[in-house]
Order: sequence, then structure tokens, then C-alpha cells
Amino acid sequence: MKRLPVEKAEKGMVIGKAVCAADGSVLLTPGTVINEYHLKQLADSQIKCVEIVDTDSMVAPPVFAAADDELTRTEITRTVQCIFREITLSSQLDKGTIKRTVDNMLRMVLKDRAVLLHLTEVREVDTYIFSHSLNVCMLSLILGLFLKLKRGELKDLGIAALLHDVGRARVPRHILYKPSPLTVKEFAEVKKHSAYGYEIIRECDHLPEQVTQAVLQHHERLDGSGYPGGLRGDEIGLFARILAVADVFDALLADRPFREAFFPHQAVDIISNSSGQFDPEVLRVFIENVAIYPVGSVVSLNTGETGVVVDVNKGQQTRPVVRVMYDSNAAKIQSIIEIDLSKNPETFITRVLREEQVENIIC
Repeated sequence: MKRLPVEKAEKGMVIGKAVCAADGSVLLTPGTVINEYHLKQLADSQIKCVEIVDTDSMVAPPVFAAADDELTRTEITRTVQCIFREITLSSQLDKGTIKRTVDNMLRMVLKDRAVLLHLTEVREVDTYIFSHSLNVCMLSLILGLFLKLKRGELKDLGIAALLHDVGRARVPRHILYKPSPLTVKEFAEVKKHSAYGYEIIRECDHLPEQVTQAVLQHHERLDGSGYPGGLRGDEIGLFARILAVADVFDALLADRPFREAFFPHQAVDIISNSSGQFDPEVLRVFIENVAIYPVGSVVSLNTGETGVVVDVNKGQQTRPVVRVMYDSNAAKIQSIIEIDLSKNPETFITRVLREEQVENIIC
């Protein structure tokens, strides 16, 4: 990439790094081909410089280095915020922005299937809708990968996942963020969001039927207990079946105004015990390949101890073997103590730690 003053930017150049306005909103996402409107937008927003992709590097899509992963995730998060802000204000969708965002996420997933490592962290209530959509998209892409979907199908699945909750923009905020359980009438209004979302994205030209169908059906359940159509079995599309698992899992991991977040093992148990509601094959792939703590993950236990996952119990992915490194007082343990969580039902993982959190404990 090369850095250029805005006055030297020209039509046809490709943005290499997200361009943000003073308020933090994303003006242009990576991969945007600059046109006349974009040049005016940059000038009006008083942007001084932009990062441009070198012509020689445009043969293939940009691949993000490991050091750029966190920056990429931040840019994706800001873009999703921007998408939802635009929907809230105008019910309009920028298909190009959405596709570029999904492409970036898919590259992250293809590069590292453990990108879900930090999904168990507590979310802010105010950012729930867009962060939830971001996480559901990531999780759905990984599920689709293990279900052996083709790359084109993965992209469409990612778009459906990113947009699955856009209809919530039409649900009154006082209902969405009510700090107590919803009334029957209020819940009926919330349940309209899948139909609202379908109406919104149907206006976006050239989106595949599978995408619009998945947004409409992501709350349908195989046993007919879902909404809005009470569909059963094969009446529900594959994308919607994948979204159903991803949506519920991430929703359970989030703090909500009316309840605290569930721990990962609790969320998996809830989904697994929802007999007949979810596609058995999607659920199998989910439990066996996604809802796990990879070897090397640094985790906190409900006992207050900190340890590293050293082995995974096949068939009990949420109950790995953990080697304890620090006790509940953050004091380093000298002897080797390993806890097999499959044999210790009272002990469980409460969260996965980021590198900086581990450093805080060590220091």
C-alpha cells in the first residue's frame, strides 16, 4: 500500500485501509474502487490522506498478515456499525460494502479457524445488535466451512448472517433494550424483525434467494416451534438452519438487560438439549468442531485459577484438560496440576483470555 494526499487520489484507485470520519464512522472500506462521489466524500469530510493499494498487488485479493488481524477485525466492526447506522436512518443497504466486509471475514476464517476464540467475552448492551451480527457471521462461516460449502456459498451465507438481524432497526428501542422480561405483546413485536429484515434486504438488488430466505427463516425450528411461518423440517433452508445455531449460541453468550451471559458450556448444553429444534448435522458439526477450546488456549476457571488447555476430550469439546498455571490469587504454581474437566463436573471454563489479559496476570 502507499499513502497519498487526498488531492492526489484518482478515480479507479483502490482503497487499501478503511477511511474513517472524525466521528469514527467508516466512509470507505478496504477494496473500494474510488469514483467521483468518493472523491467528493473525502473532500467534504476533510480527510487528508488515504492508503491506496499498489497496482501490482491487485492481481489477487489482499491477504491480511497475522499482525493485521486485530486491525482488520476493528475495521470490520466499524463497517458493521456503519451498515446498521445507515439501515436505521434510511433502510438502505450498500451491497458492495456488505460483500467486501464478508470477504474480509471469510479470509480471516480460512486463515485461522480458531477466530472464535474470543467470542465468549462480555458485550456492551448498546453495541449488541451489530456485534452479535458480526459474531454470528464469523460462526456461520466456520460452520459452513466444516459443512464443506463451496466458496461462493460461504460468501452468500456470510451475507445472510451479517444481515440476519437488520429488521431489528424497525423494532422500537424501548422494547429492544427493555431491562426486564418482555410482555407477550412486546415479544410479538420483536418477532416481526425477521419479516422486517426480509422486506429491507429484498430491496437490495441481486441478492440470492438463499440470502433473503435465510433472513426470513433464521428463527424457524425443525419441530415447527419457530417463527414467523412455523415451518418444519425441509421447509427450512440450509442457510437458515446454520444461522439458527449460530444465532442462539452467540445470543446466549451475551449479557442482556434482563439476564447475565451464560458460560460457553451452558450455552452448548442448552442448544444440545433443545430436542428436535435444530438440524442434527449442523448441531453435530457445531459441537464437534466449533464449541471447543483449542489446545494452547489460556483460560480462566470458575475456581479463580488460570490455566492452559493441553488436551481436548473427543465428544466433550467443552470439557478439555487444563494445566493450571496460576492459583486464584494469581500466584504462579510450581508443580504440574492438570484438571480433566470431563471428570470434574463442578469445574468449568468461564472465559478465554487474550494475550494482554495473560500479561496482566503474569505482571
